[in-house]
Amino acid sequence: MSVMSTNSKIINRVISETASKEEAKEVAGWFSSTIEGQQCLSDMLDRDAYLMDADADSGKSFTPLQSDLLFRRIDKDIRIKRLRTVTRNVAAVLVPILFLLGLGYFIHSQTSFFQGTTYAELYIPKGEDARIFFQDGTEVFLNADTKIRYPEHFGFRHREVYLDGEAYFNVAPDRKRPFVVHAQNTSVEVLGTAFNVNAYSESETIQVVLDEGKTSFQVQQSKYPMSPGQQIEYNKTTGKTSLYNLSKPSNVSLWRKNVLYFYDTPLAEVIKTVERKYNVHFHVQSPEALNFSYTLTTKQLHLEDLLNELQKIAPVKFQYKGDNVFVSI
Repeated sequence: MSVMSTNSKIINRVISETASKEEAKEVAGWFSSTIEGQQCLSDMLDRDAYLMDADADSGKSFTPLQSDLLFRRIDKDIRIKRLRTVTRNVAAVLVPILFLLGLGYFIHSQTSFFQGTTYAELYIPKGEDARIFFQDGTEVFLNADTKIRYPEHFGFRHREVYLDGEAYFNVAPDRKRPFVVHAQNTSVEVLGTAFNVNAYSESETIQVVLDEGKTSFQVQQSKYPMSPGQQIEYNKTTGKTSLYNLSKPSNVSLWRKNVLYFYDTPLAEVIKTVERKYNVHFHVQSPEALNFSYTLTTKQLHLEDLLNELQKIAPVKFQYKGDNVFVSI
């Protein structure tokens, strides 16, 4: 029980208009903000109403304080009920509109649903590499001399990019929107997958190596499903498609960790890789040197150090001058 409810003298002084301003303020606050006060006020009003009904001509009526408190209480109840009604009506109209606007903004920010597709293009020059993220969370590593074309906002049904070069994709899962990599006249379609695509336009082959998940490699009208650890190789000249099982598929994408990896790789392919990585030009002065193959795994070295390592593997000499490397026996 509150202190005010035990001090009836203060209440009586307020009713008889002999209390101080502080006492009147305290009593009024108790009447309006506590259940006990409201009950006390209600009992007093009921008692006064009963006395007036019993003696209508006695001249007794509500005191100014009682009348003011009663009026304020009734007015407050009316305003609260009116505000609640208006709020419910406004909410019933605004909430669906705000939801639709929010949904529309989210779709617009994530896709090109409400506008034509606008493409961006990124080129990684020779001697460099890069790592980018798309708006869906997909992570892409781009090797040297690689060009990728992609929409600023992915489509509502598909996520499509166009590749010329080599890239490693770590695709964010989205079952409703497949991720498609187009490379020349081929495509790789996935949902949430990690895979490497080697598709330089000047190369004779396109290679896809799957690390995780599932892919579907498509060329013309044919589709080739892949499982983790497998490599697809498509020969652009003959049209032949071959599927291999790799013991260590992750070795193929070691380039994204600045590691050079060659496994029984013909010198012609080694030269192409080194030209892209170091932005140099090779000049083969002895054609018979192209008969040799190389197996090597090493952190990316200074060019001269790399050439020395290659010279230890096969009887081929490399002479480095400026931006040129001369190959001889």
